[in-house]
Amino acid sequence: MRLKIKIGSSEIEFEGDLSEISSILDIIPKIIEATRGASSSPISQTIPKTDVAEEPALEELPTIQISKDDSIADIIMKIMNSSWGRKPRRLEDIKKALETLGFPLTRSTVAVTLLRLTQSGKLRRFKDDKGEFCYSILASNVDAIIQA
Repeated sequence: MRLKIKIGSSEIEFEGDLSEISSILDIIPKIIEATRGASSSPISQTIPKTDVAEEPALEELPTIQISKDDSIADIIMKIMNSSWGRKPRRLEDIKKALETLGFPLTRSTVAVTLLRLTQSGKLRRFKDDKGEFCYSILASNVDAIIQA
């Protein structure tokens, strides 16, 4: 029997027979508390930042509120509406941000969601000097956020 616990971007896996796993269930709250103490919240962990014209550096992802009813598109828009997302971001940057928030999605899932957000006019997409697509929030959306 195998038991896997995932908290944010941290993951712990246990393997054993039923009696061993049931004894582990008693210490799970302590494991969760130790994991939370080791790093602040998964939402405020650092993620790689890649500016279009600069080398990757570390930048902290701002705290965002995620509801259980939020779709992946909603979460991406919240990320892109934050101060982190106001700079053009590559697909891999957005994928890593989602992983940091506890959403380990495939590259294709994130790419399709970004394409749909672009087609619906919520994001802007362009190619950088390396030929990679970059995504940014539309200026009209930034103005709406600032006024709200």
